[in-house]
Amino acid sequence: TYKQQVFKILDPAKTEVAFNSTWMDQLRPQDFIRLASQYTVARMLERDDFDKRYKGSQPIAIHEFLYPLVQGYDSVALRADVELGGTDQKFNLLMGRELQRAYGQESQCIVTMPLLEGLDGVKKMSKSLGNYIGIQESPGVMYGKLVSMPDSLMWRYFELLSFRSLEEIEQFKRDVSAGANP
Repeated sequence: TYKQQVFKILDPAKTEVAFNSTWMDQLRPQDFIRLASQYTVARMLERDDFDKRYKGSQPIAIHEFLYPLVQGYDSVALRADVELGGTDQKFNLLMGRELQRAYGQESQCIVTMPLLEGLDGVKKMSKSLGNYIGIQESPGVMYGKLVSMPDSLMWRYFELLSFRSLEEIEQFKRDVSAGANP
């Protein structure tokens, strides 16, 4: 389960797990309309993928506009101080900040991280795409997946997954170019 995975990293004694059904189930229709009134269609179309689809006359369903609102409302309900996410979630994270202001709260800080490319070296790492290394996989399976990935991807993994400085990584690159094995 996700708890087993996250508690390999986070201390369960210092972590609270909350389900948004706790607050979303309490929203009445008028509450949901108030939530939706905090954002305009024009602002939603600022999201890159919505903008491209709109300009390309591709359909955008209403529920797709609602998802960022619901995710943003989580920040309101939790009174979040900080929210973490991948760069692909920046729009939704900023939605949380704006909704917090609209609900009279101090805006959370957001921290985004670059997306880690999957083992295919193209798309983001994802279990559903089958290009991932599972945190609960055996060391042997993890090792096998890592050594089978394209060499070009190694540097990106060094940058995002190691504690090496960018200067050290650049030196590794120079060393490898000169024939060394880091």
